[in-house]
Amino acid sequence: VFQSARRKSRTSAQSGDRIIDAPPRAPLFATLDDMMHLSPELIADSVVSLASLLGLVLFAQVLRAQQPRTTVTRRFLFALQLVVVLLAIRLLQWMTGADWVGRLTFAFAGLVPLAMLLLSEAMMRRHAPRALKLLAAGGAAFFVLVALLTPLNHAQLAITALAVFQVITFAALGALVMMRDRASLSVAENTTIDRLALSLVLIIPLAFTDFRMELWDLPVRLSGIAILAMCWLGLTLRRSEATQSEVISMALAVAGGLLFAAICIMALADLNTRTTVQVMAVIVSIGLLALVYTQARLVLRSDKFRRVLSVLSDPELNDHKTFLNALQTRALTAGALILDGDSLGDFNVSFKHHFSAHPIMSSAQLDPISTPELAEQFAWFFQKFGASHAMLVSETPFKVMALNVPTLAQSEQFEQELRIAQRLAVMLARADVKDG
Repeated sequence: VFQSARRKSRTSAQSGDRIIDAPPRAPLFATLDDMMHLSPELIADSVVSLASLLGLVLFAQVLRAQQPRTTVTRRFLFALQLVVVLLAIRLLQWMTGADWVGRLTFAFAGLVPLAMLLLSEAMMRRHAPRALKLLAAGGAAFFVLVALLTPLNHAQLAITALAVFQVITFAALGALVMMRDRASLSVAENTTIDRLALSLVLIIPLAFTDFRMELWDLPVRLSGIAILAMCWLGLTLRRSEATQSEVISMALAVAGGLLFAAICIMALADLNTRTTVQVMAVIVSIGLLALVYTQARLVLRSDKFRRVLSVLSDPELNDHKTFLNALQTRALTAGALILDGDSLGDFNVSFKHHFSAHPIMSSAQLDPISTPELAEQFAWFFQKFGASHAMLVSETPFKVMALNVPTLAQSEQFEQELRIAQRLAVMLARADVKDG
């Protein structure tokens, strides 16, 4: 395990097959020519591990943006960062073959079950059984010492022990999660645990493929696929509109499509079974990484929208003028014009009265306008001020905000935010009039 890049790859020679048992010393992907001469196992392992590392970084980015930080968030970040470091060290070890880097990989792998135990306790708001705590903590300390002290000729025994330790611990955590007291947790908490528990179904068997042992010669390490699935399932929790059945069906559809693509490539390229498994692993990991990236962008955009709403409810914006000034400096309504009686001299009383029933008007939707004359006035308004929207911001005195938002930037969230901003503006204007 301490030099896991030293795997057996067979090449033809005149005297017969010979065993090459040395890692590449050059940078992994220095040139395309170098990459073509790497072993298929190293290429597949590196791509899957790198994809999972990037997926974890994206997931951690979303969690870091969460405010306020809860105990679950902090422990989740700790577990993610631990695995990120583990994957980065493992990639470095494959590229260099350095013994000390391999020992670090082994030590961090022994800490992963303890991090998962801490996270499980925080999510269930319950302490794990004492025996399980002792197993995770004692195992972590033991394997750190093993990484520092074990001679290389005993590496296979250490690998087997670590594999058994991880599988037993993960299985125990899975059982603990499944047998939890669901009544003591909220519906949202149970949904969160259930969705993340789906990843355990993949993590437990696929984690075993990460261990290179003499008992089997697996074509690729697959734990990265389970990690990416966990990241994606975790990110879907931040989008409440996605139900459990929708998430499962989407995951099956994506996995099925990617596997079908890999099978087609196998048939077209006439690949053997071993290479087909490697191709499948690479395609699935890259596809899942794309899903994680897309989901992370959507979640961050949604979080940004929630932060926008918090700005609109900022208690310091407690008067009408200050609030309108803030709207004119924000991304959504930056550069908007505040128009009062003098600026609206071209428009008659019916134009002003129309805003009492329709406080927000759009140049793309003029259906509420009842008469051709009024429609002509609104068309002239949008043309004169180069606006896409007109929003009533004060009834007395009468004031309208004209703003121009590109069509591609408009969405349901934009419309919702605009409605909230309009109502707050009118309420603050009324309060100013009432106060004096």
